[in-house]
Amino acid sequence: MRAHERLLLSVGSDKFTDEFKKVLLELDVPLKEFSEISGIPYSTLYKITNEKDFRVSTLKKIIGTVKSFEEDDSSEDKIALIAARPSLNKISKKRVEINGKTYLLKEYPASTLEECIVSAIYAEREGVKAIVCAPIVSTSIEKVVRIPVAVIIAEKNAFMEALEIVVSKI
Repeated sequence: MRAHERLLLSVGSDKFTDEFKKVLLELDVPLKEFSEISGIPYSTLYKITNEKDFRVSTLKKIIGTVKSFEEDDSSEDKIALIAARPSLNKISKKRVEINGKTYLLKEYPASTLEECIVSAIYAEREGVKAIVCAPIVSTSIEKVVRIPVAVIIAEKNAFMEALEIVVSKI
């Protein structure tokens, strides 16, 4: 399910604020930058992230901005990174170039085996070309998807090595 759809489904519940924060993390967009792009005042967005009420017109702008980020991402080849949020937070790049081709890195935070499997299925449905994940979940993920899967071993250059392996399988 796409980010803007998740946001729309969370409207009217107490979960909109949490979902909005997750979307900002997934898009790797700070609140200030989102404010500049969307035209929504930073103070309004700050209030929304602190569970204050807002107008329907603000919701429309939020959804429209999230959709524009998703459309920008759709033209590039994507590689899914499935890991716990603390691990994903250490990744500073959103795009990586390997063998002369640029790939968009799409984060899928997961903290349980079930979440990893669900994330892998979502990633495949969203058109990612490959998945990078932890060794402990890779065999389960390989059973449910039809795209290449590479594992990341915790060492200094592990991230780049895993990306190179998965790109060679594409």
